[in-house]
Amino acid sequence: MLIISRKKEQKIIVADEIEITILEIGRNRVRFGIKAPKRIPIQTHLKETPAPPETAETTEKQGPVSPLEGLPAAVGSRKPE
Repeated sequence: MLIISRKKEQKIIVADEIEITILEIGRNRVRFGIKAPKRIPIQTHLKETPAPPETAETTEKQGPVSPLEGLPAAVGSRKPE
């Protein structure tokens, strides 16, 4: 994978035929425009990356879980006398 940093309105040229322009940079997204010959298909659907399965090994790395985790806040609290 090639990782490239660009600023707003800068362009990336791919194979002398495809031009990618950075249009907008937000907090959680980047908008870019793609200019290419009509004979080159551009897919616009998102390819989702599946989350890795949780294993005992990943649970151990997260650390111990409190025995009180998930209990309502009222459990174990004293009422004023």
